[in-house]
Amino acid sequence: MNRRRTLLLAFPGALLPLRASAQAPLGVVRELSGEVTLNDNRVTREHGLQAGQTVRTGANGSISFTIGSDAFFMRPNSALRLEASRMREPVVDLLRLLTGAIGATFARGMRRSIITPTATIGIRGTGVYLEVARDVTYACTCFGATEILTAPSGRMMESVAVAAENHQARMMMTGARIVPAGFERHSNEEIARLEELAGRPNPFRS
Repeated sequence: MNRRRTLLLAFPGALLPLRASAQAPLGVVRELSGEVTLNDNRVTREHGLQAGQTVRTGANGSISFTIGSDAFFMRPNSALRLEASRMREPVVDLLRLLTGAIGATFARGMRRSIITPTATIGIRGTGVYLEVARDVTYACTCFGATEILTAPSGRMMESVAVAAENHQARMMMTGARIVPAGFERHSNEEIARLEELAGRPNPFRS
């Protein structure tokens, strides 16, 4: 019996390749400025981002990064937890915005969710901008479609579907309904830049 077969018998499946879906891509830092940490360690352009990590920006910090075909930027004083819904296949499909503000664009296909203290935003092939304060979430669907579900507060829960070609925003406060909001504190150029980082065309060009 050869050595390879002996190892296969001793550790069934140990040498078998992972399925393609299990080979989660590492996030790549694209742009970096000021104080940014990854699990409380200073980020460099050589770091790879993956599920289980928390990215934080300081008062002068900002970062843009890609994970697979999804692209993100983070404003100063923000914290974003990268999570996977399936432990066996650690693809980042849950993003927990703890504080601050992010922009993100997502490739079509797999469903993702962004979770804030007051809402969950379901996403597929979409561009969004979100800000979180103590008990309020601002969520702009910059293009594509999202489904917003408020976090439970007593007996209150609400779901709203939003579809947009050019920015439709909503505000969610603890214990309150989802209400329309204005187009604030982000730009077409910033969202288009994320699509450029992901290798896709400007979504706002006619």
